[in-house]
Amino acid sequence: MKITGDKRLIRQFKDLPKAVQVDVRKAVRKSALEGERVAKTLVPVSSGHLKGMIHTKFEPDGMRASVEAAPNTKEAQIKARSVEHGRKKGTKGKSDASPYIQVAQAFLEKRFKGRVSRAINKAAKRVT
Repeated sequence: MKITGDKRLIRQFKDLPKAVQVDVRKAVRKSALEGERVAKTLVPVSSGHLKGMIHTKFEPDGMRASVEAAPNTKEAQIKARSVEHGRKKGTKGKSDASPYIQVAQAFLEKRFKGRVSRAINKAAKRVT
């Protein structure tokens, strides 16, 4: 999930008290792992190989995470992209799009925002 203005948001998060950061990290982690589960549920399965490639990547500070459709190898990225967006031409023929990452993102977007907002409000109440 891409949030516009994410660098500014990260700077704002770093200015927050430690108690708030802990709660936000928990919310980000929970949302990212939920996103991974939803994507694995939605991915079309023929051999299970694509399902096994879906993973969650966390930044060292714990304030950002992303659900990745495939590892950073060329072959894996091509396979995941051709399933997500379809294939119009090429040596392997055409295929229709079977989006699973975009659908998972849209499904969880509102939950993620709410979860982070609740974490900030909860920590703010606890601190004051």
